[in-house]
This record gives sequence, structure tokens and C-alpha cells, in this order.
Amino acid sequence: MSKRLTVFKMPKVQILLLLALLAIVGIAMGGDSEAKLAVLTTALAAAVLAEWAFFGSVASTSLQSAAISGLIIGLLISPSGNLLVAWSAAVVAIASKRLLVFREGKHIFNPAACGLLFSVLVFGNRLNWWGNSSAVVVVVGAGLLMLRLRRFSLPFAYFITRTVTAALIGGIGSLSSALLLPNLFFAFIMLVEPKTSPAKRSEQWAFGALCGVLATVYYRYLPAYEGDILALLTLNLLRPLLALQSRFRGLMRERRQIQNGGQAT
Repeated sequence: MSKRLTVFKMPKVQILLLLALLAIVGIAMGGDSEAKLAVLTTALAAAVLAEWAFFGSVASTSLQSAAISGLIIGLLISPSGNLLVAWSAAVVAIASKRLLVFREGKHIFNPAACGLLFSVLVFGNRLNWWGNSSAVVVVVGAGLLMLRLRRFSLPFAYFITRTVTAALIGGIGSLSSALLLPNLFFAFIMLVEPKTSPAKRSEQWAFGALCGVLATVYYRYLPAYEGDILALLTLNLLRPLLALQSRFRGLMRERRQIQNGGQAT
């Protein structure tokens, strides 16, 4: 297989192509196309330049990650707003990878979510989500990628708890409307970011389910903020506790197996 075709099999390249397709569909759907293109290119350029500025000479994979963060920010920020909002959100997203890290050097927060929350807190920006332009493209494109990366448990768990908790809080009569609440773009693209989401299946279920519950609570009691984004960042911060709980359950399971084996002999 040629090197060019091999590049297109890389997960980061595939997500970049998916985001580009969503941008094309979103721009083609109408509205202020020039403003959409402006906010998208501003966020993309700011993220890539910030990656180079903060990390110096970086590998192509790092620039791809920066481009993904920039495109996500550009696809979610309102095109009618000030371009400074998109620029600042993209820079903060990349800066969070440098400044907010665990002891192992891994960044704590989903970069795009971190930059978007900054835009909400500092500029009072309300996310537009104009890039969530095609449910079919998101589900089919990102869904296939999630199956390949074995992260489909994350959005599935999120969908279940987001819908159920929204119906419970709003009353059982609101179940039909609650089914429309889960954000496809968020679940299939942002929630599953590999470096800030768990790889183990059991941890994925806990991570996705808690994110759905927290998102509903945040949307209900902190309506000025983006509940999904805030829930994701909260789970990013609590991720080490989820991993610790998973390891504890594993140790207890091994202990029971050893005890059962000893009793059998």
C-alpha cells in the first residue's frame, strides 16, 4: 500500500477529514458562509501556531492534534461573534496541554473543551454548534472510527444516562423530548478524545454514564454554561479516581479467584 493511502488510515487524519466534511456541510446549509469560514480558519490557524509556539518544533501528529482542536472550536463558536473569541479559545486550548498536566506529563483536560469553556467564562460566549450540521455524517463517520478505536462504549453510556436523567428531572412525560437532547457531535467527537478519555471498557462505561448525568444536572442548575462541556471537563479531572477504582476492582477480583482456587484444592 502506498504511503499516501496509509496516511488516510490514520485516526487523526480521518477525524480531520470528518471535521472538514462537517464544515463544508455547515457552510453549504446557508447562513453567513463568510463568517463561518472566517471563524473556522481563525481558530484553526491560532491552534496550529500556538502548538508551534508552546512546544517548539513539533511532529506532524502533534500539529494534527492542534488542527483537530482548532477545527472543533471553529465549528462550535458562533460565526456572528468577535473573531478574538475564536482566537483566544484556540490558544487557551493548546496552552492547557502545556500547563495543565498530570505528573506523567499527560494533559488533564480535553483541549477544545477547555478553550470553549474559557470563551464562555471570559467572553460570555454561547456556543453555536453550527458544525453539528449532519447527524448522518457524525454517526456514520465518527461511529465507524469509534468502533475501530474501541471507544463506542463512551457515547452509548452517555446517551443512556443523558436521556434517562433528563426525563427523570423533567418528568416522565418529557421522555420524548429527552430523547432529542443528547448532542451527537459532543458524544461522537469530543467525549471520545483518546488522551483524555479511558481506554478500558469498564472505565468507559463509568466515564460516559457520569458525563451524561452531570451534563443534565449542569444544564438544569447552571444554564449559563454549556452542560456537556462542563461535564466533560469535570470527568477529565476525576479520571484518575475512575482508574483507581477500576484497578481496585481488578485486584479484588484476582483475590477472589485466588481464594476460590485455594478452596478448590
